Amino acid sequence: MQSELSIRLNDEGYKNWIKAGFCLQKIRDCLLGFVCTEIEKFHQFLLSTNSFLRQRICNNFCKPQGTKVYMPRGQAKSRGPENCDAAALLNLINFCDQFEFVERQKVIQVIKCRNDLMHSVEMSVSAEWLHNYIQKILILLQEFQHIPEAKAANKMIQKIASSDWQVQITGTDAVDTALKFTDEEINAGEIFNVELELIREWMQELCLTLEEQEALLAQHLNSLNTFKEFLKQNKKLESVLYNELQQLYTLEKKLKSGMESVKDQDGGEGKPEEKEVP
Repeated sequence: MQSELSIRLNDEGYKNWIKAGFCLQKIRDCLLGFVCTEIEKFHQFLLSTNSFLRQRICNNFCKPQGTKVYMPRGQAKSRGPENCDAAALLNLINFCDQFEFVERQKVIQVIKCRNDLMHSVEMSVSAEWLHNYIQKILILLQEFQHIPEAKAANKMIQKIASSDWQVQITGTDAVDTALKFTDEEINAGEIFNVELELIREWMQELCLTLEEQEALLAQHLNSLNTFKEFLKQNKKLESVLYNELQQLYTLEKKLKSGMESVKDQDGGEGKPEEKEVP
């Protein structure tokens, strides 16, 4: 009997989506130390050039407050780059003058790909999309070749892109599942953790989008329904993501309730807008 994870990885589009998310994590991991060091330099520069800041007591909140302005939506509560995801880290590199040596267009291209990944309704991308995405990542990493971690990440990302992640079932228990990764083995738990982090980020993106809406749009309802159907087939994920799902369903209920109120005020007459739920 195949585990839920091995069944999911048999879907080529979904597997490509997970690979793309895995690569995002590799970018974050390889640049994190460097970015934290550079932010510390930036922080010291601000203190040395600003007499007002020098007169204030610098506490643990100083650096996070200084970098918060560069954080994308959903990251405002992050207490520093070490607690941010790949999107926030890339956003920081893109806008902060401390990283002016980086060609911004290369960062923007990867950010755009990341956004496409998070807005994929079915959590699926084509082999062609993944190939183009990997090339953009490798081009960006060339800007950081003076960092040993970036060189190592370059090799790992290329391995991820070329691997088929062959699934071998060694027992009836999902714990016994072995995932072949080129000539090495990656623990099934590691792949699941990558998958879980990516799905949580996808859900957060959807929640942020819904919070900005006054009514459910057809595309968002489609995303919700597709995701619900996906979780019906994957009970373990549904269980682990329980708290996030409650937040998502609360937003859905709130938006649907708002739409019903608007209809009642209009007397139930008139054709709804094309993109809104009928």
